[in-house]
Amino acid sequence: MAGTGIGTGVAYNAGVIRRHLSLQLALVMVLTALLPLAGVGFLVFHLIEKSITDQVEARQDQLARAAGALVRDYLKGATSKLKTIARLVERDKNPEEQSRRLNGQVDPPGLFLEVNYVKVQDTPEVLATAQQTDYSDANGSNKSQNRSFNPKFRQYVQNWSSKDPILSEPAKGNVYCASNLDNVGRFNGLPISVPASGKDAVVAILDLNPLTGLLDSLAGSAPRRNLILRNGKGETLAASAGALSPRTQAIPAFSHAASVGHADWLILVTEPTEYAMASLRQARIQALAGFGVAAALALGMAALLGGRILSPVRALARTADRLGRGDLAARTGIVRADELGQLALAFDRMAAALQQLDQLKGEFVAHVSHELRTPLTSTKMALANLQEGIGGKDALGRVQQDLDRLIRMVNELLDVARLEAGIELARQSTDLGELVRGSVETLRPLARVKLEVQGSGATLDLDRARIQQVVVNLVDNALKYAKSRVDVLVQGREVRVTDDGPGVPAEHRERIFEKFAKVETGPKPPGAGLGLSIARKLAGLHGGSLACEGNTFTLRL
Repeated sequence: MAGTGIGTGVAYNAGVIRRHLSLQLALVMVLTALLPLAGVGFLVFHLIEKSITDQVEARQDQLARAAGALVRDYLKGATSKLKTIARLVERDKNPEEQSRRLNGQVDPPGLFLEVNYVKVQDTPEVLATAQQTDYSDANGSNKSQNRSFNPKFRQYVQNWSSKDPILSEPAKGNVYCASNLDNVGRFNGLPISVPASGKDAVVAILDLNPLTGLLDSLAGSAPRRNLILRNGKGETLAASAGALSPRTQAIPAFSHAASVGHADWLILVTEPTEYAMASLRQARIQALAGFGVAAALALGMAALLGGRILSPVRALARTADRLGRGDLAARTGIVRADELGQLALAFDRMAAALQQLDQLKGEFVAHVSHELRTPLTSTKMALANLQEGIGGKDALGRVQQDLDRLIRMVNELLDVARLEAGIELARQSTDLGELVRGSVETLRPLARVKLEVQGSGATLDLDRARIQQVVVNLVDNALKYAKSRVDVLVQGREVRVTDDGPGVPAEHRERIFEKFAKVETGPKPPGAGLGLSIARKLAGLHGGSLACEGNTFTLRL
């Protein structure tokens, strides 16, 4: 009754699986289809946004670099013109004449707001000066601290020290261009200087206001796109029209900055985010439409695939139920080329391996029982003879032999168990030739035939006890079959054990290394057929091999 109850419980669980599998599979397939699709959608949106952002950044970077080149060209042109002016001035000329000559460079207004010819000495002296009229008026109105009124020229001029870079650099023969502005009223002026004859300097205040028009033309017709020139302090040096208006600054903007290539100046490109990322909104709408269609197709495919998967899954469940009942011959019978077919094939292989393992277990029990029964029966009979006063020492000798056989069999079974569980080798540097000779000497008293050892071995890192066990097993096995002699040859990393017995037929030379395997080539030898299997596994643990070549067993380490 207990067995019937267990079987009914298993059948009930299988029925529950069959009833609910369709719903579960449909749910799983829907989630499997939609969740990755949602993940892909998020990833695609992210990639689209990144791609468009990169495009905007690349466009703004290109525009910023073009603006930087424009600013550099503006400074280069101004420096070049100032060098030309420096070649025109002369230290010994009349100051009024020099000033009139300089006035021709600033009026009508051009690049420079002011041009000065300065004699560089401990106390610098302005030899000639010229200023734009409006700029001169602004100087008079603002009266900045770094300027003073020069009665000779009736203008406000800069107060420089000979240590200021604007004078010290030209005195060394270098061109100097400041990084910060010298603003006067509405004028954005940049101090620059070039060397003149006699280590003097021509100093000018470059007008940066014209850069506004240049930056405007570069910004183009894009709505509210602006270019701003700033120094490292964040001060605005020049900007396109409208860049600094409160309305423009209040709009969220997408911006990018690039170095001008002069001092710490930067060009900042700004665009309203709504305009810069307009293509992103359009891409999102198109992507959402595409993902909607894809989601509908995914749901349909999930339903179709669910039906195709359901049938083999049920077959697998039924076969698993039969295996659970003890029917180890049960198989799914599914033949398909897809992954489910591979799963069913793997399941059938597992069932076959389980069936084979069950058979091996039965054979193992039968074999061990047989091997144990023979010496135990012999021992029992010998003891019975002793009780009846028959046999004497001969009977005790047979009992001793049977007990030795049992102990050896148990030890071999324990060795097999240890090897299958995994053992750690106690490696040490060992002379292989010395080890082999010592192992052979332990068997010499038992040898009924001539036993010789020749050759010399290499010094190897190995487990002495385990290799000695292998050598003893091979020599002992050879002594069982030998007719007149056993030869052991050691060469470097190799040990060869040869007897003059019948040898192992070619078709059995691999099978003899299986557990409990025996080949009948003469009188039945004692033993359970485990020794050679153990020997090969020990050789393999040392990274070596053990092979049979008829009458010769070769151990390579």
